[in-house]
Amino acid sequence: MNKKIFDLNKLYIVTDFDHTLTTKNSQNCWGVLSTIPNISKDYITQSIKNNDYYFPIEQDDSIDYEIKNKMMKKWYQNHAELLVQYNLKEIDINEVSKKNSIVLRKGVVDFLKYTNEKKIPVIIISAGISNIIEGVLKKNNCFFNNVYVISNIFKFKDGKLKSLRNNIIHSLNKNKVEVPPKIKEILKNKDEVIIIGDNTGDTLMKVKEESETYKIGFLNYKDDLKIKEFKKCFDIIYTNNNDFNDIIELIQKNS
Repeated sequence: MNKKIFDLNKLYIVTDFDHTLTTKNSQNCWGVLSTIPNISKDYITQSIKNNDYYFPIEQDDSIDYEIKNKMMKKWYQNHAELLVQYNLKEIDINEVSKKNSIVLRKGVVDFLKYTNEKKIPVIIISAGISNIIEGVLKKNNCFFNNVYVISNIFKFKDGKLKSLRNNIIHSLNKNKVEVPPKIKEILKNKDEVIIIGDNTGDTLMKVKEESETYKIGFLNYKDDLKIKEFKKCFDIIYTNNNDFNDIIELIQKNS
């Protein structure tokens, strides 16, 4: 985006959830499942093993995109199969989203309230779990009418997890998500977008074509390589000293 002037009537927001709308030290949607009371110890062991193997791959920006994309899909498939194997219960998902393990970043509630008042659609595209994301937003009283979640959806049968509904969303395929017709209609006359994420892969998030784009990255962990990659991908970089009040201020100053 060559100009930093937003037309609020044409603006919409696309944002990641885990460690973007939530703090860098917050549990993520998948990790929080290990805190469920009476969850199988074997599940926790296997989950940690998977994370130790795949997480460094996710964070390594030097790996070829196609190779990395396949590895991320395999990671999420493996995790979902584990949850089915160890009989994840729907009641546990509902309860875990009400706990304090997932913490929203400072200013997020005000940001969502502000965008709701200004009628700016906020599309959350997440590699997390829709059931949990919606629960967390409801708990914090900020699941407003302008907020839409596109994420992995757990499908339950007789109170137990049966499968993931639709296609798996992971950190690298957010440009290929299936956008519901309702969201397409809402964004029909919107052509300016602010993309917010904590991973270079988040810059790929897309819900429609031909939008002027302004990209904001939350750099949660500093190292020289990460800073270099962020500078290539984002228009502005926020550190952990920043919060969503800064984004409110950015929009107000440039609209």
